[in-house]
Amino acid sequence: MSNTSTTTLYIATLKNISNQITFSMSIIILVSGLIGNLLNCLVFGQRSLRSKPCVIYFLLASISNLIVIIAGVTPGALQSFFKIPNQTETVPVFCKLRIIVLFTMRTISSWLLTLATVDRSLISNTNVHRRRLSNLKNTYICILIVSISSSLIWAQVGYCFDANLIGTPQKCYAKSDVCRIFNDLVQSLITTIIPALVMLAFGLLTIRNIRHTQQIKPSTDPMSTTVSRNTRKDERSLTIMLLAQVILLTIFTFPQAGQKFYLTYSFYHTKNSSQRALESLIFNFVLLLTYIPSCIPFYLYTITGVLFRQTLFNVLKKGFDMINCFH
Repeated sequence: MSNTSTTTLYIATLKNISNQITFSMSIIILVSGLIGNLLNCLVFGQRSLRSKPCVIYFLLASISNLIVIIAGVTPGALQSFFKIPNQTETVPVFCKLRIIVLFTMRTISSWLLTLATVDRSLISNTNVHRRRLSNLKNTYICILIVSISSSLIWAQVGYCFDANLIGTPQKCYAKSDVCRIFNDLVQSLITTIIPALVMLAFGLLTIRNIRHTQQIKPSTDPMSTTVSRNTRKDERSLTIMLLAQVILLTIFTFPQAGQKFYLTYSFYHTKNSSQRALESLIFNFVLLLTYIPSCIPFYLYTITGVLFRQTLFNVLKKGFDMINCFH
């Protein structure tokens, strides 16, 4: 067999593997993500939980994750499942709109979890003045700042991205060298690395605060002790849920950050068709990995959060009771 035939077969195999991975992972991400985040919204939307700033962050992060999954996975999934042409790859307006929504919502979701980590460190602090900083007013102000900042950061996509591009990882991609390098670095730093480092720092601070709190002598008032114990139990449950999600987010988003740096570093290197096919396979796989943190928080919360499970069971029980009333 000639070298040309071998290369052609190798490239065709890589494309086939890429298509199979995209097909199977898209099904898993769509089904688990839509169901999980809708249930998250039902649980975190309960009046009994909405008074907690951390829950507000979780609720809005779940809504953001829903939008990320719909905007990011649905167009490709429809093309893979039903052979419906992906208009976001061929129509410039749809291309730009999808990327703006996807990148903005992903950045907002990442920073909402970062703010939730900061909130956990404040609420677990022994200093009463710092604990008072954890309130709904400050929560909504921070959410507004994050939302506006994320929208401004990714507004340049309207100029930088275009459809029907050739020689790029995707047909809808940054159209110039400067745009590609800028977007790769911003996505790596602003959406992944900086939030992860902040979450790590405040996560460790939260753990230290919890250990310090456990060493403080409790109150002798039985009523005060019971209320305090229940409150600490709820806050500890939310903290465990958050820390588990921070670990998950870091594991599944850092590979893309590394790949973005590689693409930036190797951008001007000459690559043959086999190398480009391999990079395309890795790009698609790593890209799909970034959607996993958006689709499995519900299942993570169910496993790690006692408060979440209790609220979920109550919501489901009410739902079944309402259904039975109509029978």
